[in-house]
Amino acid sequence: MQDIVKYRKVLERLIDEGQELKILTLISRLHPDDIASLIDDLEEDQKSRLFRLLDVETAADVIMELDGISRELIVEDIPDEKLTEIVDDMPTDDAADFIAELPEDQAQRLLSRIDQDKSEDVQRLLEYPEDSAGGIMQTELVALGRDTTVTRAIEHIRSRRDELENVHNVYALDDESRLVGVVPLSSLLFADGETPLKDIMDKQVVVAAAGMDQEEVAALFRKYDLVSLPVVDDGRHILGRILVDDIIEVIEEEVSEDMFRMAGISEEEDVVYSGPTFKVCMTRLPWLVFNFFGTLVSGYFLWLYQSKLTEMLALLAFVPVICAMSGNIGVQSTSIVIRGIATGRVDFSNLRKLVFKESAVGLLIGLVCGVLGGVIGFVWQSSWLIGIVVFVAMFIAISFGALLGVLVPLFFKKIKIDPAVASGSLIATTNDLVAINIYFLFAAFMMRCFFTA
Repeated sequence: MQDIVKYRKVLERLIDEGQELKILTLISRLHPDDIASLIDDLEEDQKSRLFRLLDVETAADVIMELDGISRELIVEDIPDEKLTEIVDDMPTDDAADFIAELPEDQAQRLLSRIDQDKSEDVQRLLEYPEDSAGGIMQTELVALGRDTTVTRAIEHIRSRRDELENVHNVYALDDESRLVGVVPLSSLLFADGETPLKDIMDKQVVVAAAGMDQEEVAALFRKYDLVSLPVVDDGRHILGRILVDDIIEVIEEEVSEDMFRMAGISEEEDVVYSGPTFKVCMTRLPWLVFNFFGTLVSGYFLWLYQSKLTEMLALLAFVPVICAMSGNIGVQSTSIVIRGIATGRVDFSNLRKLVFKESAVGLLIGLVCGVLGGVIGFVWQSSWLIGIVVFVAMFIAISFGALLGVLVPLFFKKIKIDPAVASGSLIATTNDLVAINIYFLFAAFMMRCFFTA
């Protein structure tokens, strides 16, 4: 990896001095991703000055790797003619993503200026939801009739070398242009030149429907160890392909989204890190308000029970640990389930096994922590009654917390709501309420049994 800090200091000096030739010499050694990182770290006026020096091909590779703020500043400063050249050099999926971010009038101008075929492809891609297979696919691919010979296929690929990047497979079509097989590039290179594609193609083709959610697409890549995936319509006509680098971005995006939602933040990453202060506050405030009222309810229950348990106020000392343990194991279980759903390892087909396993884990952890808490309660307060109450309450609360941590996200998944919203505040607050009620109801029961005897 390049030493970005070292390059940035040199670049800043060269930009201030106007040493364009030296700047070009310096950045010619860098990968487009490294150039994007450098531009992101520069001052606002320096970002555009450096980007304007890039040739069209490099600029097309760099612009989509920039963060949102840098890209917006640069786009405002680029003439439409230069922007048209850059978009024309992009793969269709990147071009669609880029144009989707532009103001409507500027997007329409670009679509009218770029190559007509590319413009039509981009407009078709823009019709799909951005988080679907159709929204992340590109239309550049190699699809040939199954009777095409290996020699003709290779000649076709060579004739499109300026258009195609990262050719991994050739897709074989039948007489009605339906996808019937896939030929890896390695098989094509090692086959005899007169061999038709149908003799070397793999007929077991993994495909994605255009409307498939991007998380499901990522699961296909993981399951079948793919580097590219064809996207087809209902008639199995090929629409485009998805490359593994796009799926890596999807996985990163989904992980970030889930982490934000588990923290009670539902807005996009750019807003959280670099948006206006008020908007950032509004992304975080709703779940904190939920926490606020949930905690007030917990406090209300404490007040109710305290008025009935004045003889045993020592029980209050154990409320924080019981609530914390119940909430923590609930969040642990929820995180495991959400991770399993995201990776495709958890679904409703193995629901019973998962519930039994997490229940067993909760019971075992609850038993260990309950015994530990009960012993501490007995020794600290010199009361066997407090020891028993703490043991039973912690055992039940932890066991229930583990079960709730499994069932809630699965319930949200069933009703088509992102299960990440079931984590964090919701699980912790619910478990607090349950734990407090179990603790004091059992304590009240024990006191009635032994103090009224």
